[in-house]
Amino acid sequence: MKINLWVLLLAFIMIYFVFQIREDMIRFNELEAGNCRLLKSLDEVKQQNQGLAVRLRKLKQDYFIESLARERLNLIKKGEVAYKVCPQL
Repeated sequence: MKINLWVLLLAFIMIYFVFQIREDMIRFNELEAGNCRLLKSLDEVKQQNQGLAVRLRKLKQDYFIESLARERLNLIKKGEVAYKVCPQL
């Protein structure tokens, strides 16, 4: 009877470790999936950051500021004549 008790105890211990390993594997897979999502998000943010850096460099250039002022604010230089084109009705 003593041998059967040890075998039973050993079986319970093995079952316990099997379930622990299973839980660890599930958790590992969840962490891997989360890591992939975060890396993808990081790449998107890096691309967005690069685009913003390019835009910032453009905004620091005089000719770009001038073209924006002409387009959006309808500004002109001294001595220039502004014409407004109206559509025909």
